[in-house]
Amino acid sequence: MDKERMKKHVLLYGGIAMVILSALAIYDLVAPGVGPVIQLPAASLIWIAFPLFMVIGIVFIVLGIYRFLFEEKI
Repeated sequence: MDKERMKKHVLLYGGIAMVILSALAIYDLVAPGVGPVIQLPAASLIWIAFPLFMVIGIVFIVLGIYRFLFEEKI
């Protein structure tokens, strides 16, 4: 697989993975737990990083689709 084709796949699948993993992190954070509940200092970091990773993931997906559809074949 050549480099340009590899870049298309990395952008598309990397973006999909970023969106799914950030959604799973938020789901895990807000899911009800069993037993004593403690406040983790990392929980606030997830709420800060979530929008960033969602936006970056969506941009990667859009760029990957754009490269698949509109880039000229060599």
